[in-house]
Amino acid sequence: MVTNPTSGRGEDRRHLHVRLTREDSAIYDMITLYLEVSGKAPDWYWRTVGRQEGEDADTMEELLSSAFEAGVYMAREHADQVRLQWVTADECERERKAEARNASPEESKQKERSALSHYA
Repeated sequence: MVTNPTSGRGEDRRHLHVRLTREDSAIYDMITLYLEVSGKAPDWYWRTVGRQEGEDADTMEELLSSAFEAGVYMAREHADQVRLQWVTADECERERKAEARNASPEESKQKERSALSHYA
């Protein structure tokens, strides 16, 4: 179990970044893999995600539940491909700026696809 090492005070408060350890991996691929393994329809899921704007509470709940289940699946079944990092807001901003300076537009897009930030 991952615990939040926060002090709960303003700038010291940390949030979770989740990164894939392989550069050629993408969160979308891992979620799709989870959906396939669990017998759910990836095409329906991704089309529905693209259309959602908070209109249907039941559908949104199903999407959020599937995303949560996918996260647990990734952490359990593909733990070697996931890196968890607790960061402060300042550390987060420095990381973003460093990535922006050092990456080509294509590399930036790939980094975005391989990261889930601010979800915990």
